[in-house]
Amino acid sequence: MARVLLTGATGFLGMEVLARLLERTDHEIVCLVRGDAEARLDEVLGTLYSEGTPHRDRVHAMAGDLTDGALPSPGPVDVVCHCAASISFDLPLEEARAINVEGTRGVLELAHAAGARRFVHVSTAYVSGTHTGTFTEDMLGTEFRNTYEQTKAEAEAIVAATQGMEVAIARPSIVVGESGTGWTPAFNVLYWPLRAFARGLFDTIPARPEGRVDVVPVDYVADGITALIDAEATGTFNLVAAEEAATVDELARMACAHFGRECPPYVQAGASGGAAVDEHGAVYVPYFDMEVVFDDVRTRDVLGIRAPRLSEYFDTLLDYADAARWGKRGTPRDAAAYAASR
Repeated sequence: MARVLLTGATGFLGMEVLARLLERTDHEIVCLVRGDAEARLDEVLGTLYSEGTPHRDRVHAMAGDLTDGALPSPGPVDVVCHCAASISFDLPLEEARAINVEGTRGVLELAHAAGARRFVHVSTAYVSGTHTGTFTEDMLGTEFRNTYEQTKAEAEAIVAATQGMEVAIARPSIVVGESGTGWTPAFNVLYWPLRAFARGLFDTIPARPEGRVDVVPVDYVADGITALIDAEATGTFNLVAAEEAATVDELARMACAHFGRECPPYVQAGASGGAAVDEHGAVYVPYFDMEVVFDDVRTRDVLGIRAPRLSEYFDTLLDYADAARWGKRGTPRDAAAYAASR
């Protein structure tokens, strides 16, 4: 049994990691949570479990904020898993740095002070920035589309240079709901254009049909992160669809088949896609016109996992989105699993 400090447990991916630590290990987990920590942790557990979790005695809340500077001591811990981050694409640079860079620096300092032997850092595949072609697990981008990409790359550089602990870095691409149930409490990135398309708001597709959309289900990503918590392997792991990532055209055809619609014509990337591409949606558009192919050789070789193809679970994602009214009426994770098994 290990003692694990987990940040970001109130976020979508962090929830899935927490669920696996509770269900598949005997570890004691301390969750760093902002504000009323106990109440927010109970809210997370209520999102995961409809009848409460039998593992409640193994998970504890510790109040703390990544932007506060000095974080409270959790006592001795064996492993720190840092999932917390701002995933906003349009924060001013200094605000994004305060959370993603200085927050990471603070968690590293906490890990050292707590005597952690291992640090698992959740980054993003999009530290690739504007790189085109193959992007391997030993590469880091140099030019970026937004402050999210830039500050995650800056944080990753700090983590990679850390001495005195085993360090593993996980880089997921676009994370969507569970592949078996479609469950998600968050409907953004991929869901935004799909919902707009379902409502008939796209009259054109502002992307190249051969552009790549690297999408992975949250269960695959959380499996990889949980494996890294218990593994001895160090270095960087791209948790991505890699060569099997869907093209824009494949994604569009899947959406057309699901919604029973004709496929709109393609227009030059950056052009208006009709009323659907508002200021909010515009930040997502570049992620549907990528020229990068992520490499996941180390992930497959060391962790023994590989992401399923989007076509295998695409309809499951949208069936759940419809049932949840695109976030207006969600269900606990275990209830979604029960419904999917019937």
